[in-house]
Amino acid sequence: MLKMPNIKSVTNTEKSKSPDANAVRTSRVLLSMLVCPDTKSLLIYDKKSQELISIQGKKAYPIIDHMPNLTEEYCRELSADEITKWQPFKNS
Repeated sequence: MLKMPNIKSVTNTEKSKSPDANAVRTSRVLLSMLVCPDTKSLLIYDKKSQELISIQGKKAYPIIDHMPNLTEEYCRELSADEITKWQPFKNS
């Protein structure tokens, strides 16, 4: 008779304290695949503000409960200073 392996049950609070390395890696890969819904350009992940930034679209999309919200309802317009901050090459 086959025996099932002994699997320790992990609660949600335990998971949040010690995230699975594969899940974190997968999240990063998935975030890198997302594009701006308006311009289809790549998005920049801002870890501090938990937003995805679209320089070309001049918008920031929030990440709420680990889910990116890429809709007009949730996005906000970027200020001129924020656009300058996120541009890869600044004019000297």
